[in-house]
Amino acid sequence: MSIKRYTKEELEKMEDLTDYDRINNMTDDEIRKNAESDPDVPPQSEEDLARFKKVKKPKGDKS
Repeated sequence: MSIKRYTKEELEKMEDLTDYDRINNMTDDEIRKNAESDPDVPPQSEEDLARFKKVKKPKGDKS
């Protein structure tokens, strides 16, 4: 598999296809089940989660 690289300008021009309403309305159980079904990203431990930091929404995010 090859890696496709984009410039900041190219990324800013791309349409954001994220369904923020669906994500914001997911239950903890739905999130857990989705994470457990993803073979590329195993679920994080409680210890891992405790080290996470909240990030700010990007400028222009209307969700």
